[in-house]
Amino acid sequence: MTKLVFSPPGPDSPGYLKRVRQALVFSKNISSEKPSPEMIDEMVEFLAQYVTEPKEHANKIAALWLASEKEFTMLLRAITGEPEGVENPTSADRLNAEK
Repeated sequence: MTKLVFSPPGPDSPGYLKRVRQALVFSKNISSEKPSPEMIDEMVEFLAQYVTEPKEHANKIAALWLASEKEFTMLLRAITGEPEGVENPTSADRLNAEK
């Protein structure tokens, strides 16, 4: 399985409101009864910008498609910062600790 390392932006990263708005739109839409395939594609592309491993864009997308529902939820929450203390499920520190 491909190792997926996700690095959400920090509190000092520019574009906070734009990122949070987009993540909230995705969170709301994914919770709806009928999320569209196009919305899912957009969400995968959105999250890919925060994937640091693998390096190639196509591999980032492929790795995200293999993520679980729980991982996707956690990744979106990591971007919005809600709730506090959400652990990044694919952080390099966590992955190294599991070895």
